[in-house]
Amino acid sequence: HLPRSPSPRIPNTDVSALEDFTLPGSICDEAALSFSRLALTADPHKAPWENLHEFNAANPALVRVPTLVIAGDQDPYVGWEAQRELFERLGTEDRVWCLLPGCDHAAHILKGRRMFVRSLVGFLLRKDGLF
Repeated sequence: HLPRSPSPRIPNTDVSALEDFTLPGSICDEAALSFSRLALTADPHKAPWENLHEFNAANPALVRVPTLVIAGDQDPYVGWEAQRELFERLGTEDRVWCLLPGCDHAAHILKGRRMFVRSLVGFLLRKDGLF
């Protein structure tokens, strides 16, 4: 079986850079444009997402470290069933699954970012954890 040739590098655009922001009102226009400019500066090409099937080769059972699975409850890219399956298959009992209400895929930089940060810090500082 022959290796695939690399995907053509397609220029990114302002519109493409904003595709993660799927919930109206989850980010103000000024912040969205700032994100878009920074994203295009960091990488002016679109990410080639045609090989998402490669994530299926990852084996969650091999993860043996404390793990926080965190997502927005309205993430259009990763459904709850896929998140639940990932969480249940993790190879560690020291795990937490946190759904952020009213958030989409980019919760860590949107209006839900405070919930995201509190969840992450709470996980790292928990009394029964390693930290």
